[in-house]
Parts: sequence; C-alpha cells; structure tokens
Amino acid sequence: MPSRLPRPLLRGPRGVVACGHPLAAGAGIATFRDGGGAVDAALAAAAVLAVVMPDACGLGGDAFMLVRSPAGDVTAVNGSGAAGSGVDPSQAEEGPGSVAVPGFVAALDDAHSLFARLPLQRLLEPAVSLAGGGFPVGGSLLAAIAERRDALERGAPGWALLDPGLRAGSLVRAPALAGLLQRIGRGGRQAFYGGQMGRAIERAVGGSLSAEDLAAHTTVVRAPVRGSYRGHEVWVQPPVSQALIAPMVLHALERSGASEPADRAHVSVEAMEAAFQHRHEIAAAGAEERLLSAQLEIDPERAQRRGGPTHGLHTTSVTAADSDGVVVSMLISVYATFGSGVLVPEGGFVLNDRLSGCSTDPGSPNYPAPGRRPVHTLSPALVSEGERTFALATPGADGQVQTLVQLIDAIATDGARINHALERPRWRSGNGQLLIEADYDADVAQQLERRGHDLVRIAPRTTVTFGIAVSSGIDEHGTPFAASDSRGSWASAC
Repeated sequence: MPSRLPRPLLRGPRGVVACGHPLAAGAGIATFRDGGGAVDAALAAAAVLAVVMPDACGLGGDAFMLVRSPAGDVTAVNGSGAAGSGVDPSQAEEGPGSVAVPGFVAALDDAHSLFARLPLQRLLEPAVSLAGGGFPVGGSLLAAIAERRDALERGAPGWALLDPGLRAGSLVRAPALAGLLQRIGRGGRQAFYGGQMGRAIERAVGGSLSAEDLAAHTTVVRAPVRGSYRGHEVWVQPPVSQALIAPMVLHALERSGASEPADRAHVSVEAMEAAFQHRHEIAAAGAEERLLSAQLEIDPERAQRRGGPTHGLHTTSVTAADSDGVVVSMLISVYATFGSGVLVPEGGFVLNDRLSGCSTDPGSPNYPAPGRRPVHTLSPALVSEGERTFALATPGADGQVQTLVQLIDAIATDGARINHALERPRWRSGNGQLLIEADYDADVAQQLERRGHDLVRIAPRTTVTFGIAVSSGIDEHGTPFAASDSRGSWASAC
C-alpha cells in the first residue's frame, strides 16, 4: 500500500474539534474554554462554516447530526426539509423550483435545546463577528464562484461574493447574514422560519415554497440505525439519509469472507453499486428494516458495472468530542455548489437545491411531492470498539458512504490507526466508472481491472472527489482525540 505522511492524532484534556475550515475549528475550541461541551463546539463550528463556506453549506441548507451521550446512547437529528406545497416536479431539477424547506437553523436550535450548555447567542458570536467584520476568501471558494458564476449572476445579483475584484485573502462582509445570525441567537428558529424572513424566503423562491411551509417545518429526532462490522459497533443516520447504504455494504463485505485487499475492494464496490439500486426506496415506509435485511447480489469474480452513485462533491463536516464522553458527528450542506444559486438578500444566504436529487419517476417514494422529504446524501457515522468511540464524517455527496466503508474497513480489518486510515488512497464509484487516486495500490488496481472495472486514475490531492474526512472521539482512557484528512480538513484540541 503506498504510504503518505499522516497528520498527527490530536488529544486534548477538555475537547477536540475537526471540521472543514480552520476558523470554524477555532470557534469550536473556544466554546470549551467557556465551559461548553462537544455539542456547543459543533454548533459554533457549523455556524462559522455557514459564513465562510457558502458554496458548501449555509442557513439555506440542511444539517444532520449523531450525538453520543456520556452514557453511550446515540441520538440522530435529521435537519432536512420537505418539498413545498407548491412544488412542480417538472421544475425541480435546478433553480428556485429545486428548493426544499431549509432544515439547518431548526436543527441547530433543536440540538442546542436538547444537548448544549452555553446560550445559543454565545455559540453564534464567532459567526456573527466574521459575517459582520469580514472573512478572508480562500482559493477554493474563489474557484467555486468561478464555476457557478453564471447561475449566481442570475439568482444572486449584487451578492458581495460576485465582486470581480476579489482575490485570495480579500475580506468579504455580509452584514445581512450577521444581523440574521444575531436575531437567531436571541430568538431561535422563529427568527428564520417566521415573520419577515419567512416571507423573504417565499419571495426568493417564487411560488414553490410558502411562508406556511416554513412555519410548519420540524426537525426529526429519533434513534439511529445500528449495525456492526468485525467487532465494531456502527451507528449511522436513519432514513431519509442514504447512510443506510453503508451498513448494507459492510454486512455484504463481512459475509463474503473477503480478506485480501483486492478482494475487499472488489466486493465493496460491487456491494455499493448493488445497494445504490435501492437508493430511491429509502424514502418509503419500512425501508430501514427491509433494506438492512436485503441480500445484495455480488459476483466475486466479475464487475457488473451497475453504476448508481454519481460524482457530486459538495458539503462540509464537523466532528467534536469532550471529556464527558459526548461525541458528535455532523454534516451540513446546500447540496450542489451554492445549492440552487438563489440568494435571499434580506438574510445574505443562498438556498439549497435538495429536490434536484429526487427521482423523476412519479411512482417513486422519492418523487417530489408537497410535504415529502427527499432522500438525503448527508451520512454522519459513529463507530465504537470497546471503550473507544469516534465519529466519522466526510463531504462528497454519493461518495460519503463510499469513504465511510473504506475507512471503517481499514480500521476494523487492518487495525489501521484513524489518522493513517484517513490518508490511504481511495476509490470511488461514479457514473459507471471506478475512480481511483493515482497512488492507489498498483497491484490491487491491476486486479480490479482484470475483473472488469472501468478504472480512471486521478492525481492525488488535486480533487475532493474522494472525500475530506474528519474524526473526533474518546479513547479507552476517556481522553478526547481528533484526526483530520490532509486532503483539506483541520483539527484542534483544547
């Protein structure tokens, strides 16, 4: 296996945070110094990410969380929204018609009420400061703006991020966003879903989503999906998240008895593509029990090239852990880069395009319909082995469950340390091809080609195609630890 230099595993006596931006990690760590816990840290980090990474997440998007309590109980928070009462399936592919009710703000507010220690206003202060005082634009954000400029010029005219004079390091101020975050800190979710802001979102969308749809939104809080793999307990987000695919694949991989690296890679890819054939069923009643017991058909010798997963990339992740044993795995997203590209100028945020991932089959349970929540790519996970419990989360749309399976297999089968597992070269099934990083094991790649996989080699460190994973947890001594992926994530300890 080609080796890369892993980042160190960080440990802190009070807590740790790992996420998609260093400013967000710093905001999370500061909450520990004020007496907060892992949930406080995760919420503060997520709010900052909503300011500094608007291409990946924001108030107009969604948030999914798994929270492990000091007693070891795990709670799943589903912060996604439904299609509006005026949804037109023929217009759901892009633009205003692709917007579902944003679940991010309600999820943060509800998670705060359930698990946090510090006032919500305190947790949002770093995000308010960056939005109001200005945040530095990085190269990846500038590249994302260039990629979506035409759509943003149509849907977000006058947005400060469209200033053609912006360069890496330029400060961008978002006073409308700062004001809205302040109001949410003081008044909670009502400042977003009701009153003037609810009507502003309705105007921005133009008919498919109403202020009444926003006011009726609720966060789903329930038990997670629980499974196991080679002596490790695994918890994932329940439906409507497609995280359910990860335990389906891990079960097939363990049942296959595959032990050699090439065999495990082949079976994992084949099981992944077989499981994705059921993706749109995840929105149906009873899908969890039915799909977890399904026997995936896999040829151990030949690739079936079923396809299924696609190449989408965006989203960002947050994990946190504290010395009380609380561990958080979290993903936040507007789906595509800048979501729908539709700006709500009164709040300074863009809206998601979550409905663009729905089925186009009117008979599918994942077809856009009023009040129906679409199947979701956000797939946070928790893993436990004895006294050690850790979160895993990565961006990457359909690649999220693929990266999770590879990380969990490396840790459980090979005994890889988490920070070493994060650096292993990866594969990703997408659009009928099997993408691999160019430094992927050459012998394994050759065996995969012999079995009929259509391999495409991609230079390492040039794309986020293969995920940017983060991990936080507690070790067997109860000490918090965190690890970050050198593909582009950061960790801090306190």
